[in-house]
Amino acid sequence: MLSDCEVWQPEDTELNQFYDNSSAEPHFVIDFYAYIDERLQFGRFSPQCHRLTDNRTSWSEISFMLSQVGVPHHVQPLMIQKISTDAQEIANDPSNMYLKTIPMVVYLRVPQDRSPEFPVPELRFVFTSKSAIEEILESRVKIEGCEEQCIICLDEIPIGGEAPRMPCSHVFHDSCIVAWLEKSNLCPLCRFEI
Repeated sequence: MLSDCEVWQPEDTELNQFYDNSSAEPHFVIDFYAYIDERLQFGRFSPQCHRLTDNRTSWSEISFMLSQVGVPHHVQPLMIQKISTDAQEIANDPSNMYLKTIPMVVYLRVPQDRSPEFPVPELRFVFTSKSAIEEILESRVKIEGCEEQCIICLDEIPIGGEAPRMPCSHVFHDSCIVAWLEKSNLCPLCRFEI
């Protein structure tokens, strides 16, 4: 049995509570229902719309949410594509134009996979060398436009602040990325190998 992924915007007669005429950045409120090996996992996430509709950030943002509800990495790519495409359609729907909060539901079914053709790889962490960490800390970028979120601690990196930039272009707080790289040589977002 194959994995299944469905995405929709719930019919809600109370959408007036979500309307906003301010210029604040709209965000999704996404309820994830994931049946993994016939067990239900639930997660609620509230990412800013541009994080799911921008191709530069959607992959890592959606992968993070899928991982939080326990979806194995080897089945995530097709789900990420489906969720990203449907999120763009929902965000661009004219009836959602003035919503500050856009509700969305994601339903996933991941069957138990006992097939030898999809072996589960053994996960081993390899730390990053001190010289590579120092090089990353020296490669800094000024945050402009909108705040970035450090996906390690989930706090914002303020506009105008500086943050170390990984070779894959993701940014984090100094202390967060150092602590991460001392345990792993992979980017916490895209798994780029240092």
